[in-house]
Amino acid sequence: MEDKKVNMGLAVTVVVTVLGWGVTFGVCQNKIETNTREINRLEKQFDRTEATIANINSQLAGLNAKMDLLLDGRILSMKEK
Repeated sequence: MEDKKVNMGLAVTVVVTVLGWGVTFGVCQNKIETNTREINRLEKQFDRTEATIANINSQLAGLNAKMDLLLDGRILSMKEK
């Protein structure tokens, strides 16, 4: 009878341990999926930010070229005076 109680206790311990692992695995899997979605969202945001910065740099290059032309014209007109 004593052996049966020990075996039953061991069986209950194993079942509870396996169930605990299942819960832990489920929580970890949920965290991984949540973090993967967050990483994807941040990558999209980064891509949009990168495109915005490229656009700003392009506009700045155009403005710098116009400023150079204006300054060149001003310098030429000052030399003519």
